[in-house]
Amino acid sequence: MFQTRIFSIILFIIIQYFIFVHSQCPSNVLIKPCLCIENNSSKNNEMVLYPTLTDMIPIRQKSIVCENIKNSSIDLRSIFIKLSTILATNNQSYNLTNFNDFLLHNTEINHLPENVFGNITFSYIILYHNTLLKSIDINAFNNTRNYVEVFRTLNTSLSDSKTLFTIINEFKNLRLLSMENDKLKSIPDNAFNHTELRYIWFGAHYKQTSQPIDHIGKYPFYNVPNLDALRIFSPVLTKIGKYSLAVNRRATLIDDDDLNNMLYIEIAGSMLNASSFEPTSLTRFRNRAVFLRLYNTSID
Repeated sequence: MFQTRIFSIILFIIIQYFIFVHSQCPSNVLIKPCLCIENNSSKNNEMVLYPTLTDMIPIRQKSIVCENIKNSSIDLRSIFIKLSTILATNNQSYNLTNFNDFLLHNTEINHLPENVFGNITFSYIILYHNTLLKSIDINAFNNTRNYVEVFRTLNTSLSDSKTLFTIINEFKNLRLLSMENDKLKSIPDNAFNHTELRYIWFGAHYKQTSQPIDHIGKYPFYNVPNLDALRIFSPVLTKIGKYSLAVNRRATLIDDDDLNNMLYIEIAGSMLNASSFEPTSLTRFRNRAVFLRLYNTSID
C-alpha cells in the first residue's frame, strides 16, 4: 500500500513536470487556489488583460495570480515550495522557475512570510486590493529580489516604512515603484539607491489615489540618477524640506535635448501652501531640467 502511494506521487510529479515543459504554465492543480496565466502566443512578454470585478489588470503570460482568497491563514509559501520542488527536476538549459508577474488580488491575507516564493522568481510583483495586508517579512522576496523590475501596491494596509524601504532597496534592478492608497506615512532619509529606477509613484491624479505621507526625509531620491518621473500625492503633507526633492546628476545624458532629460515631478496635497516649501527645496536638481506640476494645493 505504501509503495503504491509513493509510486502514485512520483507518477503525478512526472506528469505535471512534462505538462509544464511543453507549456508555459504548471497545472493549476499544483498551485491551487492560485492559477497561471497562459495564452497561445509564442511571445513570452505579451500582455493580456486579466478581468476582475472592478478592473482589467494588464499582466503578462506565464504569470501567477492568487485572488479572492478569503482564508487569511492560507500558506502561500507552501504552494510555491511545492512548485519549486517539482521544477527542481528540470535538467534543461533554461530556468523553468522564472515567471513574469505575480498578482495578489482581493484576498484577506494579512502577512507575507519569509521566502514566500520559494525558488520561484518574478520580475513584477503586484499587490492589489488586499486591504488586510499589514506586513511583509523583511526576507519575503529574498530569492526573487535580483529579478524584480516592477513593484506595485494598491489599497493595502502596509505602513511600516522602515521594513518596506529595506525590502525595496533589495530590488537592485527595480524600474518602477507604484504605491497607491496604502498606509505609508513617511519616506525616510536616503530611501532609494537604484541606478535603473525610472518611475516612483505615490498616488495618481487621474485615479484620485494617494498615500497618507506626512514626512519626507533628506535626500530620498538623490541616489536615483536615472529618475524620469516622481509623483507624491498626500492629503496630509504640509512640508517639503530643503533636501526632500534633491537629485543627483543624471547617470548618462541621452543627448543635449533638455526634454529628453526632463525630470517630471507631480505633487498634490490640500494642506500644502506657499510656506510649505523650504528655501532652495525646488532648486536642488543639479544638471536636470525639471517640470513641476502641483495639484489640489492651497497655494494662491
